[in-house]
Amino acid sequence: MSASGRGTALKRILVRDAGKPRVGINPSLITTSAIDVLDDGCDIIVELVGGIHSAGAFVRRALQNQHDVVTANKALLADSGRELFATAVKHGARIGFEASVCGGIPIIGALRRGLAGDRIESISGILNGTCNYILTRMEQDDLEFGDALLRAQQRGFAEADPSLDVSGSDAAQKLRILGELAFGPKPVRLRVHGIGDVTRAEIEQARSRRCVVRHVASARRVAGAIEMRVERRELPESHPLAAVRDENNAIVVRGRAVGEMIFQGKGAGSLPTAAAVLADVIELAGRNRTANLT
Repeated sequence: MSASGRGTALKRILVRDAGKPRVGINPSLITTSAIDVLDDGCDIIVELVGGIHSAGAFVRRALQNQHDVVTANKALLADSGRELFATAVKHGARIGFEASVCGGIPIIGALRRGLAGDRIESISGILNGTCNYILTRMEQDDLEFGDALLRAQQRGFAEADPSLDVSGSDAAQKLRILGELAFGPKPVRLRVHGIGDVTRAEIEQARSRRCVVRHVASARRVAGAIEMRVERRELPESHPLAAVRDENNAIVVRGRAVGEMIFQGKGAGSLPTAAAVLADVIELAGRNRTANLT
């Protein structure tokens, strides 16, 4: 039974390897055929495949079949979000995507509902936990970039191939999603700079000025467009983003009416992401007394 008091029933689970042991899962729910899921007559499909092409095909078919979709796929939404939302509207379906940006921080809900009556002027934040962990360790443990990256990988905060994170591409995908919500469908001017060339000397020079180096994603209104930047910035110790350390994320939203609001917390990890996915499932299940899940 969900937190809203409505029941949910899990119908099918799509996997790559049906023979892999899965403790607590009824084997009859497992399938390796996407058709078994997409054409099963369920109410909600949860897409956690990742990537753009296969996941995009799954989501499009689900929406065309009038299924609601919950996804954590930031790459897909950054690439095809406008098209997918238009498809959802056309077929009377909805998309829940809280987990696509900043894990367990409820920033999507805040922009879609809580701040829908305000005019958002700007957004800035630390959107990538891998970069923030590396910069924090370089700052606090006097490590070079390579050593800090290795520690992040050992702790599970960085992938074996960390290029998507350290190049700034991951943060840029998340920023595009937030920008679309905050500012609407406007032309975007985007500049992206990662942290792969950061040095210990740069960190120490910032410290000598009572500052810290953080990888900051920002978006603001400019004439006829939205200016977006993902870049390293030297922030004074008093800045609200300066105190955000290790794998944590934070977003500062400035609205015309509400002023400045700060959202901070665990931006990644299996449990925060799962909590955000489940929150979307609970909300969408509220449409029906009983919802079937795949």
